[in-house]
Amino acid sequence: MTDAQQVQIPEGRPSLLQVRELQKDGKLIGFRCTKCGRTQVSPMYRCSCGSFDVKAQDLPLTGKVVSYTIQRVSAEEFINEVPYAWAVVELDDGTRVSGWIGYISTPKDLAIGAKVKYTSAYKPGVQFEKA
Repeated sequence: MTDAQQVQIPEGRPSLLQVRELQKDGKLIGFRCTKCGRTQVSPMYRCSCGSFDVKAQDLPLTGKVVSYTIQRVSAEEFINEVPYAWAVVELDDGTRVSGWIGYISTPKDLAIGAKVKYTSAYKPGVQFEKA
């Protein structure tokens, strides 16, 4: 694990609403199990290993694309964003996150291994842009 800093949350574990507010401020928050090391972006209060010792932490804002698909039809929230890539990004600490990358219409627009960075967005979900 890298030297990710602990996020100071009054109750120790932010709610989904708090996570979304932190994302708007440009922070990418993860939840790490101190027993097995599993880290994910979705809030978890109990890890799949059974441990309740889960801590919120800042995640790196940069990573690389490991897989993606180009979306040409979308949910209503993204109707004006198509086409875009729905990608799996491996952050610099090894955590994998799914999110979307705008302005991707063909495979020539985004290579596997391309560097991306997190960007705060008014849309739901996690948004990345090419670095």
